[in-house]
Amino acid sequence: MSRRKADYPAKRSMNLFYKPDRTTKPATIALYVLFALVCLLGLGKFLVYDVWVETNAARHTLAAAESRLSGVMAELTDYNEVRERYSRYSATEEERALIDRMEVLALLDDAVGSTAAMDVVSINGGTVQIQFSGVTLAQTAQIVRALESSPIVAGTTVNTAATTPEQAASSLVQASVLIQLQKEAEE
Repeated sequence: MSRRKADYPAKRSMNLFYKPDRTTKPATIALYVLFALVCLLGLGKFLVYDVWVETNAARHTLAAAESRLSGVMAELTDYNEVRERYSRYSATEEERALIDRMEVLALLDDAVGSTAAMDVVSINGGTVQIQFSGVTLAQTAQIVRALESSPIVAGTTVNTAATTPEQAASSLVQASVLIQLQKEAEE
């Protein structure tokens, strides 16, 4: 077999086809302008439209909050009157520091009421001045012990324990006791 030279294609003529530049035609310019407008619209959606929608939503939320606020403020128009009534009927700090008077009277009734005749009871702040009669000195001591055993009593002082001219023949005395009160220790 003989080897023959391979035939390679050869160009024997020249192609003189000329493609004109169309980038200057109005259609190409219109495409570039359209592309720029689409890009601007895309940016405008993120930079303008979305911000505008959020602003409108915030304005609606603000309007709803302002309407709720005006409703609450309308309810509070008589706040000063309500506060005045509340302060009139509620306990002050000074009153809260005091011991309940009914509890003090119940203590006096338990300790003194069945044994002696209470002549005078005076409650002032944290002190109670009581004057009772118709008991002996031993019964007076029992009454004082019963008072001191109460958790609301800080201490007692017997001011006087004397007989009256009417009671001179008997051993019955008239006693005056000063009681210092304290708040119960809370558990």
